[in-house]
Amino acid sequence: MSNPARIFKILPQRGKELVKFFVSRNVIGFINSVIVTAGSTILNVYFSAMTAYSITAYKWKFRKVFSNVIVALMMIPTVVASSGFIHLVYKFGLTNKLLILILPSIATPISVVFMRLYLEAAFSMELVYSARIDGAGEFKIFNKIVLPIMKPAIATQAIFAVVSSWTDMFLPMVILTEPEKQTLPIAMVLNLAMGERTIPVFVSVIPIIVIYLLLARHIVEGVQLGSVKL
Repeated sequence: MSNPARIFKILPQRGKELVKFFVSRNVIGFINSVIVTAGSTILNVYFSAMTAYSITAYKWKFRKVFSNVIVALMMIPTVVASSGFIHLVYKFGLTNKLLILILPSIATPISVVFMRLYLEAAFSMELVYSARIDGAGEFKIFNKIVLPIMKPAIATQAIFAVVSSWTDMFLPMVILTEPEKQTLPIAMVLNLAMGERTIPVFVSVIPIIVIYLLLARHIVEGVQLGSVKL
């Protein structure tokens, strides 16, 4: 900075912008985004891991067909895949409900494929067989044995899910019409149109950075595991 004294003029201005952020609709959008992102990420990671485990561990009749269907669904654009869902939402009057933005995260084909690839590369069924001999049930095996082994994959997928949900504008813009239900990206767009720029953008990236820092260690563990296996 050519003129260090400018910082004393900039800081009070940024402080006022920060206060303005927390008394505007941005704070409501921030809270709504946290709710939607947390719910979507948890459901996405858990059910994707469960589906991938069921395809990998169990030899049921239409397993290969089901797996191929999941891969095929990855080719369908999100906008096209969402059209039927949006139609049902409006048909049954389910607009302006945050839960409607959370539930679709259960069925994410690319997450299932990613989890399955990790299981095929890093998971041994011998652990499952041993647990069954010891009398453990299937859900206990999945929750107590499989999920801890999948930490690197879960951490990676969690970051993808957080970024995808946190920055999503398509479904929230179509489904959420009430101002108090809008998520942060929509509130930011409205505020950008009114000239507010710096603080909303700064606050919006903080959760993503925090999540990455919290999960980075598990991602590194996964990379190290892959290098050892190679």
